Amino acid sequence: MSGFANNLLFFLVAIAVLITFHELGHFAMARWAGIKVLKFSVGFGRPIYRRVSATTGTEYAIGILPLGGYVRMLDEREGEVEGEELVFAFNRQSLLKRTAVVSAGPLANFLLAFLLYWGALVAGSADLAPVVGEVAAESVAARAGFATGDRLLAVDGRSIQGWAEHRLYLLDRALRRKDLTFQVMGLDQRDRKIAISGSVFSGMAFNPRVLEQQLGLLPEFPVLPPIVGAVIIDSPAARAGLQAGDTITAVAGVQTPDWGSLVQRVAGNAGRVLELSVIREGVVTTLSVVPEEVIVEGRKIGRIGIQSAPGVDPPAQLVRVRYSIGKGAWRGAETTWLMSSLTIRMVVRMLSGEASSENLSGPVAIARYAGESAKLGVVQFVLFLAVLSVSLGVLNLLPIPVLDGGHLLYFVIEAIKGSPVSETVMQWGQQVGLGIIAVLMGLAIYNDILSLLF
Repeated sequence: MSGFANNLLFFLVAIAVLITFHELGHFAMARWAGIKVLKFSVGFGRPIYRRVSATTGTEYAIGILPLGGYVRMLDEREGEVEGEELVFAFNRQSLLKRTAVVSAGPLANFLLAFLLYWGALVAGSADLAPVVGEVAAESVAARAGFATGDRLLAVDGRSIQGWAEHRLYLLDRALRRKDLTFQVMGLDQRDRKIAISGSVFSGMAFNPRVLEQQLGLLPEFPVLPPIVGAVIIDSPAARAGLQAGDTITAVAGVQTPDWGSLVQRVAGNAGRVLELSVIREGVVTTLSVVPEEVIVEGRKIGRIGIQSAPGVDPPAQLVRVRYSIGKGAWRGAETTWLMSSLTIRMVVRMLSGEASSENLSGPVAIARYAGESAKLGVVQFVLFLAVLSVSLGVLNLLPIPVLDGGHLLYFVIEAIKGSPVSETVMQWGQQVGLGIIAVLMGLAIYNDILSLLF
């Protein structure tokens, strides 16, 4: 499968899952509130599947275009309603019920994110051991007393299993300029506490790499031989002819004595033709490869689609972070909350000009992320879905007409003035809302185009 087809496939899978869950939220709450649902559709356009419930009369359909979905409820504003069915119309329900139905879509996305995070945390994922490999000179960490070889045991009383385990927590604390207290164990096997004042985070950028970028701590990376353990199907490496078991001794004439130096050379040459010196079954050969460009934490890097040889990773430097079912549920809920609040904070920063609109991603970038996360395994794709589900939930709660948040804004106005917003105002608001969405989509697609060109 080509890279484009792979990205498109997993993009469609992601959209189908997220939209279906969102609309199920509206559907389930409407049914609970006693509102008649006329149609529940996943996708748009000509239906490829259609069934009408003999009990409720609801039509269930799957559209040929899997790029959305909708729930159509009985409503006098959308057509004539028979007298005996008025009690089941959406517009005849109490303000509380209508609010619950509209809110249920975004809330379903937050629920889905929680379930995905929970499952991923229980399944576990690989991470670097929380051991300091380097302390940047003149950094916050150096002044605070961190040293090479320190093992991070806990932060603010939260035990640390892996280097990136508490990345969202640290970002949240740093953005709020809160003090941090680390418990570490040095090479002398003695524990000590290191306090970091929240004032050091003043004016920090929205970057989740708090340990590395803000404090100046780098993890201890495993030193692996430059042996190819696996080649991803239809990747640049596969097209170049690389095979499992190959040893890559040089990239563009520069020696690569270990896996880290190999990755570094490839990462810095996205889109360029590289000559690889390869030893295969004792014979030295040369292969040409062009690393594909991917975006990782906002940076463009090159990848060729190879994995290190299995069974050679030093256990002291690579760990598996996983949780029990109970603790996983608690951490899943916390992660959903942190991701939601950080997403809202990012939106506010973009609106105020504190953060660049370049952070806004469109369908091309999302498709690329979907494909890349899927290549890394089921857990990484599940985590990608969780992040996207939170983003969809937050987006739909924005007070923009045509979104769920816009309807909730109308309900707030109705609660204050004691009567529904007029049809004229709603129609005007719909036009404004469509304009805002069009601008946002245009900006996101513009960012996508720039990411492809530069």
